[in-house]
Amino acid sequence: MYSDVQISMQLRSLHVTCSNLFAIMRAHVAVEPFHIHPPLFLSQRISMAPKPPPGTLSSFIASPTLFPFNVQVKDYLNSHPSKHHIVAAALVFSPYNPTHVLIVQRSATDYVPNLWEIPGGSCDPDESILAGAIRELWEESGLIATKVLRQVGESYEWVEEATVWCKFSFEVEVEGLEVTLDKEEHQAFHWITEDECRKGEVVRDGRRTEIKWANESQVAVILEGFRLRAAAQLTSQASPSLAA
Repeated sequence: MYSDVQISMQLRSLHVTCSNLFAIMRAHVAVEPFHIHPPLFLSQRISMAPKPPPGTLSSFIASPTLFPFNVQVKDYLNSHPSKHHIVAAALVFSPYNPTHVLIVQRSATDYVPNLWEIPGGSCDPDESILAGAIRELWEESGLIATKVLRQVGESYEWVEEATVWCKFSFEVEVEGLEVTLDKEEHQAFHWITEDECRKGEVVRDGRRTEIKWANESQVAVILEGFRLRAAAQLTSQASPSLAA
């Protein structure tokens, strides 16, 4: 058994040892401080790579009248030096209800937020204008175009910061009807009639949605698409052998 004096001496010795140890540690840290660096993924924004498009996107059929648009964008721009960027859009009539056309509403956090348009976007330099329209349709709606029928309307041009943008629109046929939106770009969609397009409103299940367009060309292209489709149907009925 230890006496009270012995226990007291042992505690003092232990206190001195611990104090010396802490002093050594402080001296070491002062000379060689230890820094904790955040992991790289915490200090950088990571973007998920987009999923590759299905191979069927490249197997579409195009009308021979669309040959001028079946060239690479970079070659088209080289031969049209007054234009700097090409945009392509796809006008889609419902395969099951051809009096309705697809429109999509832009995301609330994207460029021209909450406005409505037909699917479309900028073409890549190494793809054709037609391929760009089909790719953009798939990326924005999940629909796969199997045939490009015709150009709809004339080209639409605008200028941003001394850069000329040129947009072409095409009517396409698609397989299936299931629309899958990219939420970063679009938040809603509707299949609308010609009358709804003219009125600028859609009523579904008693709920009214006002359609505010991204630009004036959207309405013009849709209405022209209805006109061309009606004319093609009349031609087909008059001459069945000329049916598309």
